[in-house]
Amino acid sequence: MFYRANPIQFWILHPFLISIYPVLLLYANNLDEVNFRAVIRPLFLCLLGAVIVLGLFFLLLRDTQRAALATSLSLVLFYSYGHIYSYLENTLLLGFIPGRHRILFPIWLILLAIGLAAIIRRRGNISALTRLLNFLALLLILIPMLQVSLHAIETRQYSSSKQSSTSESTELLLANDAPDIYYIILDGYARDDILNQFYRLDNTDFLNQLEKLGFYIARCSQSNYAQTQLSLASSLNLNYLDALGEHYTTGNTSRAGLSELIQSSRARQELIKLGYQTIGFDSGYNATRIQDADIYFSPNPDRGLNDFENLFLRTTAFRLISEGISFLNLPPDWEARDQAHRERIMYTLDTLPSIAEIPGKKFVFAHIISPHWPHVFGPNGEAVHEHPDSVNGYRDQVIFINKMILPIISQIIEKSDTPPVIIIQGDHGSVIESPKRRMNILNAYYLPKEGDTQLFESISPVNTFRVIFNTYFGGKLPLLEDNAFYSIYDHPYDYTIILNERAGCATN
Repeated sequence: MFYRANPIQFWILHPFLISIYPVLLLYANNLDEVNFRAVIRPLFLCLLGAVIVLGLFFLLLRDTQRAALATSLSLVLFYSYGHIYSYLENTLLLGFIPGRHRILFPIWLILLAIGLAAIIRRRGNISALTRLLNFLALLLILIPMLQVSLHAIETRQYSSSKQSSTSESTELLLANDAPDIYYIILDGYARDDILNQFYRLDNTDFLNQLEKLGFYIARCSQSNYAQTQLSLASSLNLNYLDALGEHYTTGNTSRAGLSELIQSSRARQELIKLGYQTIGFDSGYNATRIQDADIYFSPNPDRGLNDFENLFLRTTAFRLISEGISFLNLPPDWEARDQAHRERIMYTLDTLPSIAEIPGKKFVFAHIISPHWPHVFGPNGEAVHEHPDSVNGYRDQVIFINKMILPIISQIIEKSDTPPVIIIQGDHGSVIESPKRRMNILNAYYLPKEGDTQLFESISPVNTFRVIFNTYFGGKLPLLEDNAFYSIYDHPYDYTIILNERAGCATN
């Protein structure tokens, strides 16, 4: 009589499961901001690394199960290093900070040496330990896989139940002289009073030059939300989030559906019905990459690691390369990431003026992640590596963006056969400010042919396309009350209402 054992009891699974667990966990915790394509390469390389390490230990130990045990130990220490370092780098323990590479790295080497010595010296059969580690590794993998599955189900349920973003009827008409529409988001661009008071930057000249070009500056404008996904989902769908879905309410923490609201927005769909083509740019931020646009511009600058891979590496012992082993003189690949970020921004800025020459009616959506950090530009466009919380870094990027935007807008207007609609808007204010100051944004409208009659100084982004549709396409959409809802990232729909406290501001 033959007994067929459960193959999981004897297969060596735990090194491979442990190798991919950190990647899957990081992906599961960033589902709304990371495309799965960015995860494929690190998954493959982690598996390949596990195979190589396992092979090396097998050559040393000549025992598959002990080699697997040594591999898993090495991988656990390798993948946990960056997490432990981040936790300890600001922790004071017995009068010193243990989160320093000169302290933590030797400890990790000692732990590895002790663990390997114990594995090498161990006698007897370790099949029971192998089975236990297989089981525990499977449980670990199930956690992020369950998160990913639940998110996919939730997103699918949202998509299947998605109806019109509002009960309002919108009957728009296309005139022969209908304008091209440019929606240019300067991420994190603060209002002029904030720039003047907290960044020592007088933005008057920039605003005056916009006004000379024909822009209306809403000098009392606030963003409706404090985060990019929430803000753009609202403005592009002409409504507040609670009107766009019943799950965008207090207590819910899921961001499922927000990216779809941005990429397949009501504004875009209405313009498609009118015969407009959509033109998008690679922003570097997954939620605002409208890759199914009729024309999608991307410089493909990711020669090195993508943003997910850079984030992943900083959670591992690879963090030593950039912060702890400077004597190797190896340039960290996150410098290549900063260069890619610069190239994306410059590519968008360089391409925008030529859009007017593309035939047909156009809806142009350009999300430019500046002056928001990473602060990779100096005031004249020079490459810098600035601390993300640097006041000077933010100030310099505002100066640089101002210099770039003015000639771009002039060229768009000059090259357009029909005077275009151009919106230059911050999705929120500076992220290094308090909740009150974070909500104050740049909000500038170029609405030709006296299209600014519905504008007022405290108009907010939620009313932007209501004004455009009413003015140029015969819409009859009422303007909504301009509210500013602040929330933190972990609780996106738990709001604090921020009142507009700029002196002399009037409402609609």
